[in-house]
Amino acid sequence: MDFYSEGLTMIKVEWRQEFEVGYERIDFEHRIFLGLICDASVALELGLDHQRILRHLEEIKHYALFHFISEENIMLDIDYPGLESQKNEHQILLAQLDDKIHQYRNEVMDLATIVEFLFEWFALHTTQADTRLGRYIRSSQSRAAFPFPPETLGLPLNESVNTG
Repeated sequence: MDFYSEGLTMIKVEWRQEFEVGYERIDFEHRIFLGLICDASVALELGLDHQRILRHLEEIKHYALFHFISEENIMLDIDYPGLESQKNEHQILLAQLDDKIHQYRNEVMDLATIVEFLFEWFALHTTQADTRLGRYIRSSQSRAAFPFPPETLGLPLNESVNTG
C-alpha cells in the first residue's frame, strides 16, 4: 500500500478511510498522531532548523507514548486478548523512534527517513493491529465499561461529563 508520495523533499501524508478503526476515541487520537507526522513532513519543505525539528520529533515521541497508554487502557478495560502483542509493538516503535531521534540529533539520519519510517509504521500498524482492536471493540459487550465513551469527545469543554 502506497499512502505517501515523495516530492523533492516533502512527503505528502494524508488521512485515509482505511486508517479508521471504528472507535471514535482511537480514531481521534490517530488523526492527531498523523497530523504530527504531517507537520514533520512540512518541516522538510520549510527547512526548519535542527533544534526546532528535534523538539518536534520529541513531541511525536511523547504523543506516541500517550496514545499507546490510552489504547492499552482501552484494551485493559475490555480484556482484549491481543493486549500483550500490541504492547510489544508499541514498545518496539518507541525504541526505534528513540534511536532514530538520537541518530538525527547526531546528524547520522535525515528527517525524510524518519518521516517515511513513521508513516509506514503508522499505516501498517493502524490497518492491521488497530483494525483488529476496532473489530473487537465493536463486537464487545463490555463497551459500557469504558471510562470515557466516545460520546464524550463531542462535549464542549465547559460542560461536565455525566458519570452516573
